[in-house]
Amino acid sequence: MEFQISRVYQNLLIIVALLICFSVIFYTYYQPTVSCLKWHTISGSNSCSDICINALKMPNQTEMVNNTCVVNITSIRNLLMQKEAVTQTDPDTILLIWMWPFRAKFDLGICRSLYNIHGCRLTDDRSQFKSAHGVLFHHGEIRENDMPTLQRPPFQKWIWMNMESPSNSAPHSTLNNLFNLTATYRQDSDIMVPYGQISEKTGGSTTYENPHKNKLVCWIVSNWNSNHKRLQYYENLKQHISIETYGRSFSRPVSKKDYSDLVSSCKFYLSFENSIHKDYITEKLYNPLKFGTVPVVLGPPRKNYEEFIPGNAFIHVDDFSSPKELAEHLKLLDQNESLYRQYFTWREHFVASTTYFGPEHACWACDHIRRYKKYRVVKDLNSWYWS
Repeated sequence: MEFQISRVYQNLLIIVALLICFSVIFYTYYQPTVSCLKWHTISGSNSCSDICINALKMPNQTEMVNNTCVVNITSIRNLLMQKEAVTQTDPDTILLIWMWPFRAKFDLGICRSLYNIHGCRLTDDRSQFKSAHGVLFHHGEIRENDMPTLQRPPFQKWIWMNMESPSNSAPHSTLNNLFNLTATYRQDSDIMVPYGQISEKTGGSTTYENPHKNKLVCWIVSNWNSNHKRLQYYENLKQHISIETYGRSFSRPVSKKDYSDLVSSCKFYLSFENSIHKDYITEKLYNPLKFGTVPVVLGPPRKNYEEFIPGNAFIHVDDFSSPKELAEHLKLLDQNESLYRQYFTWREHFVASTTYFGPEHACWACDHIRRYKKYRVVKDLNSWYWS
């Protein structure tokens, strides 16, 4: 009996040893696969789908798992190296700014210095139309009598830029079948440029010292429209809590020089959007975050905000059954410093910034058309944006 047990143990040891050897050989000579979505996060690639689609053309390099494209890691590395090689050897990509966004000129060499984007050349010289790889049109300045009259080269991309919400910009009947790419604040744009962003700290201390506060709730507004939901909410809220108001609507204009000091001196700032649309989250949110103030937001649902910023960085009016309940919560936070400080824990690891309109759109648009050569037409722009 003891001999039989000993033989069993010996057989088990042999099996285990063989499994170990097989595993070593398997992982040495077989390249594991990775989910395309996971590689997108690691590599920072702008288009995971491009890599998946291109890899599908290569034999024995892909498989489908739970309807997800899974690509051999070697294929992805090779494809990324090919894209980088093309980027380095191609001549400069030329982007023609047909009309200056918001009629504000900026340094045409800003892509390299501000965004570390290389191989892009911006110009406003319309005589370069035929050689430009892309042309940027800002919706607010589009006029039918000020559009290109020359035939568009087949390789040329026309980029439609708009940062106003559908409620604040009127559609043009001639926009359909005209553009190749869209550059807006919306996540479903080809070139998505938000009004601001939260990004990781690149070093230094994780501690955050909040600015001194001598005001409870503040609001700066210059666009007064009694039909706006924000005006109606404000009228109710002010019945229950004191609000310091500024801007042309209150005959208390705030200069650019004084703006940051004013906002940072408030415990809470009413980040109320003038219209409510998905992804329409403007500098009204990002400026208070940047200057150390808790934004109280009125706009799209909380879920949409949390796609851009941490959920504990702001207060949403929808979290409360009434303006009175919101006011009571703000008063509670005013009296309890430890509760108030919880709205700044995200500052230990992140910083907030706002977008420099015009330059950022132009640079990212130029970089996009440099990297992605796919043919595309935006057939029904009016329906997509204003429906």
